[in-house]
Amino acid sequence: MSVFNPRILEACIRDVVVRLSDHEKVSVLLYVLERLPPDGTRAVMENAVQSLLRVSGLPSADMTKALLIRAQARLAAGYRTSAQQDLHSVLTMDPDNQDVKAIIHTQHLRPEMLLREPDGPPRFSIEVWREIALLLPKRDLQSLLLVPHPLSRIASQLLFREIDLHLTPLHEPSAVEEPTHPPTHPHRSDGECFDQNLDNWHHQRSADILTRILVDPQFATQVRSLGVHAASQDASHSLAFQVGMLLNALPKLSNIRKVHCSGSKDLISRMLRCMHKHNPKIQRLSLELADQAVDGISIPRFKHLTHFTLISEGGSSNSTHMFLGQSRDTLRALAIKNPCWHFPTEVISVRFLSHLEFAGHLSSEVFTEIITEGHQLQSLMLSGSLECAPSSIFRQHAAALPFLTHFHLTITGVHRHVTDRDLCPAISEFLRPRTQLRTYHLFIPCGEHRRIGFDASAWGVLPALANLRSLSMTYPGDLSSSLAGWLVPRSVQALTLDLAALTMEATAFVKQIHTGVPRSLRYIGMMNIPVRSVLSLVEHGFSQVRVVAVEHNMWSVVRTTTTGEEGKGEGEGERAPTVEQWPYRRVRYHAEEWLESVGCGDAVWKGVDVL
Repeated sequence: MSVFNPRILEACIRDVVVRLSDHEKVSVLLYVLERLPPDGTRAVMENAVQSLLRVSGLPSADMTKALLIRAQARLAAGYRTSAQQDLHSVLTMDPDNQDVKAIIHTQHLRPEMLLREPDGPPRFSIEVWREIALLLPKRDLQSLLLVPHPLSRIASQLLFREIDLHLTPLHEPSAVEEPTHPPTHPHRSDGECFDQNLDNWHHQRSADILTRILVDPQFATQVRSLGVHAASQDASHSLAFQVGMLLNALPKLSNIRKVHCSGSKDLISRMLRCMHKHNPKIQRLSLELADQAVDGISIPRFKHLTHFTLISEGGSSNSTHMFLGQSRDTLRALAIKNPCWHFPTEVISVRFLSHLEFAGHLSSEVFTEIITEGHQLQSLMLSGSLECAPSSIFRQHAAALPFLTHFHLTITGVHRHVTDRDLCPAISEFLRPRTQLRTYHLFIPCGEHRRIGFDASAWGVLPALANLRSLSMTYPGDLSSSLAGWLVPRSVQALTLDLAALTMEATAFVKQIHTGVPRSLRYIGMMNIPVRSVLSLVEHGFSQVRVVAVEHNMWSVVRTTTTGEEGKGEGEGERAPTVEQWPYRRVRYHAEEWLESVGCGDAVWKGVDVL
């Protein structure tokens, strides 16, 4: 028989060696290592010698031989410092070793160099550095880009796993400015601000990223998440070129799993067709229509889709319902936000969902379907006009939603034929036994408090929610401000108040409520109340917070310490806090990332988009 398999020899060697003792295996391994060339086999040498040194009771002669073999391999690979460590270890065990002296002579080493501690940090492998970098926030990864170290390349790879492209200029809405500081946007006029230089930078950045994707296949395969932002109208007339590059780049993103697109119906439709053809394994899809699509938008089916978000205004829901019906078996997180739509009860399976967000008409079908079928729901957000009296549903199913940890309800209006004065008390009793609840948001329109039973008693359930981390609520007009702070659970880190019903000035309210507010509070937000000075809110009531939000604007609270003669005392001192307003782009696109970086992650809604 002329056919011979060389693998038979390897198998026979393995079968023979496995019957030897550990010390006999060491002898065999050393015999083999001595006959391997020192160059080109460093990884094999390192692993083999490391395993030898771990054998208990290893004779000093075998240990010396193993260290010499590894030193020669390291010298051949150019790692002189680590090789010196091995030679030093051999001389420690055998000061008269002739092999070491020969290596010192041939490598022109001085004996005193072997006694020196190696310079620099330990040489970790790329895999170890990558595991370390995976634990760092984005802001730290951006700093690592400037470090002359393998971490710089690793940070670049991790940062560009998530890409955001801004294809059109951004017009900033008018915002409340801090009166004690000069205007943040000197070009503000007619409620808008247009920063030409910043927009040009984003245009160039987007073009550079798309070009890199087209010419660098390895870079393209690293991208996992893509965000595309564009206005419905393109004043600069550059959108067509940018979209062309984008559609050519999408087929290169073979490992993309998460996509967000905000733009016109035409842009979203073209992207969906391209992704359905070239990126069928998308798992998370988020769409935000910048214009009103009367005919809706046709969404092809993605077989692996588990998270879907659609934000629109007006238009028909038929095509969306058809898509949801096709994806009902795979969807686990769903967000539908359109004030003109009804809940798609007939096309989705609520029992399969763990996260659900709906903004639209709040009819009895919405509450019945969710509360009776949402056995796996962990996060629930409902927003819209109330068209029913759902208090009885909450009362009858008090044990429903057993895994609920995040609850949000915003009532934007109440139908003129609806009166349900037991609604807020029923919600309170529904949530009272849920000590695992970590987020509770409840917003009620100011003129409808009596019709749905919202008063100071709605805050009475708060002390029972001992593990609450984020609280956002409408402030009732009959609640004492000196008592309100004490009702907030001590575990709360983020607090947002809708103060439309408040009759006093903001600073006076803060002075009264701050005595009972938890000292662990890191984020404070205020809505529907005029604020003359954000800094006064910090100085008079919330000195411990790190971020202040007023309406849709945010400020960081900056504290600096003084030492020595700079402070008023002899030791360290703390200067008066100052506030720095966040740029509009940061609030609009990067608020979640920045809040996480300053320890205010509880202020971020744990919904579909941040999973």
